[in-house]
Amino acid sequence: MNEPVVLLLLQHLFPEWAVTRDERGLWRISNGRLIWSGDLGSMLALLAAADPGAARRAVRSLRESG
Repeated sequence: MNEPVVLLLLQHLFPEWAVTRDERGLWRISNGRLIWSGDLGSMLALLAAADPGAARRAVRSLRESG
């Protein structure tokens, strides 16, 4: 999946979080707290730990659309 698609998907799944990727390739998500990671998998794990409710809603949304 390419970066613009990933960003759009994450913004849709986690609307309460601002999701960006900076010029160095770091994924950054913020919602009063800032989380960043160099790879997408680690960033998603950190997001799930920081906001388990949002992670559950995202999984439920993906299941419903598939």
